[in-house]
Amino acid sequence: MFKVPYFDNVEMGTIEEISEEGAAKALSAFLALTSADRVADSHHVFSYYRDYHQAVGGEDWLDEEMGVPQKPSDIWRYVTPGVEIDVTKGHAGDENWYVVMEANCGWEEEHGLMLVWRHGTTLSKVGPYDGHVTNCHAYADDSLTDVVYAATDPTFTTLLSKMG
Repeated sequence: MFKVPYFDNVEMGTIEEISEEGAAKALSAFLALTSADRVADSHHVFSYYRDYHQAVGGEDWLDEEMGVPQKPSDIWRYVTPGVEIDVTKGHAGDENWYVVMEANCGWEEEHGLMLVWRHGTTLSKVGPYDGHVTNCHAYADDSLTDVVYAATDPTFTTLLSKMG
């Protein structure tokens, strides 16, 4: 078990032992992220919430059940990190290493929240848990290379920052 500063030092473990150098580097980089990085990433998770809210008519029931986040950083009040993370290499020629975490979230209880950090440093995928580490792989579409959250309503789609 180790403390994860990104989530205010919540304790987590890894699903499997980390033995490969690339995986160890990605995990180490992830453990260097802070709560300030989490706040900077808020808009991706908030977009997932807003897209889901719109799709299900959340004002009719979700607002009362969950509450209403007022700004992007409020979304983390409705996220409960999982207790394990996975570090895995990309698929189909993708040589990147990814830190993957499944979390519970107040708005999508069935599919939850999947968070993926490329190289452990860059939040590169957000959405319901689907087992894919990139949107390119999930949708077999290379045009989604820079997409972090692939929304049902394109106005909620988020992209990697140019620094990511």
